[in-house]
Amino acid sequence: MKCVKCGAEMKEGCVYCSVCGHESKIEADYSVLEDDYLRSLLAAEGAFPAGGKPKSGTSKKTGTDGKAKAGSASGHKKKKKSNKLPIVIVCVLLVAAIGAGIAVKLSIDKKNANSYEYQVNMAQKEAFSQNYEKAIDYYENALALRPGDISVRMAMAELYKNGGQNDAALVVLQEVIDLDASNKKAYRELIAIYEERRDYDSIVALSDKVKDIALLELFEDYIVSPPIISPLGNTFDLDIEITLHSIEDLAIYYTLDGTEPDQTNGILYDSKEGITIKEEGRYELRAVCYNEKGIVSETAFETYELAFVAPDYPTVTPDGGRVEPGSLVTIQAGAFCSIYYTWDNTDPTAASAKYEAPLEIPEGKSVLSVLVVDERTGLDSGIYRTSFTRD
Repeated sequence: MKCVKCGAEMKEGCVYCSVCGHESKIEADYSVLEDDYLRSLLAAEGAFPAGGKPKSGTSKKTGTDGKAKAGSASGHKKKKKSNKLPIVIVCVLLVAAIGAGIAVKLSIDKKNANSYEYQVNMAQKEAFSQNYEKAIDYYENALALRPGDISVRMAMAELYKNGGQNDAALVVLQEVIDLDASNKKAYRELIAIYEERRDYDSIVALSDKVKDIALLELFEDYIVSPPIISPLGNTFDLDIEITLHSIEDLAIYYTLDGTEPDQTNGILYDSKEGITIKEEGRYELRAVCYNEKGIVSETAFETYELAFVAPDYPTVTPDGGRVEPGSLVTIQAGAFCSIYYTWDNTDPTAASAKYEAPLEIPEGKSVLSVLVVDERTGLDSGIYRTSFTRD
């Protein structure tokens, strides 16, 4: 125990301080620091404010021994703990609900990702809203599930065209034809794109792969038949008369020097005049047809050679010798040939006497000179001579 006045230790049972003589009351044996610590604990429980005094309207319950009742503080703690429990439960339930929602969504997403019907339906929905890129993404997902699907590819081609992506549309339409060579709609769409680009070569190349007659009808305006050439190429000894014919009655352009004819360097064929080769030489005729779209046919070609042949020597009867008075001589030559002659051993020309009827053989010795000239070519046989003696 300590003296309340001087703080000196007092012996147990003494009422007066042995140091100062002051009568002291009995107090609990604890320090000021211990008292402050107790106050801080009570303040933490809400019984005292930070200044150390009880809050307004709050009384400190003490027992007969001056100590605070433990039951009061313990009850406060239990009440505070019981207030936190519902919050914890709500949080746990909320987290569980969120987790369940995420699990359900993941399950649905997985199911949709593997559903061809879902992907197609979503693609159609986005296409209706003109969200072409999203629609194509859904269609690509559908193709991943059904790689051989033609209807999806046709829908994608339409979206690509609507979005101005004709190159992509061409690729998809070609895939359709590879899968179904008789798909008329795919051919029609391809032709439309090539027509818009005026890429007629691609249309013709596409038609080369078509075997179905019904499909070939789609290419009627783009397939141009080459011209027919008559006669066939050969070597000729007379002027060559050549005719060209277009099955579709189209314009024909040709060349004779082996170069590829077109509307610039080719000669426009005139069916009324035809083609006549009159000069000797070798000619390589090439001809093509053009339709109203400017589409050109394949090239038709033939090779001709013109080499004129001189006429044969004439046939003279009798062919010289001793003859009786009044004897006649006849001269024969090939068709289209003229016969010229002299009796004085001079060389006949086209200006000499022309044979038209049997000739009377002159009296005495004479030399008959004959020249045959082909009127078509101007070539001659060379001079043929024979001698006669008439008594």
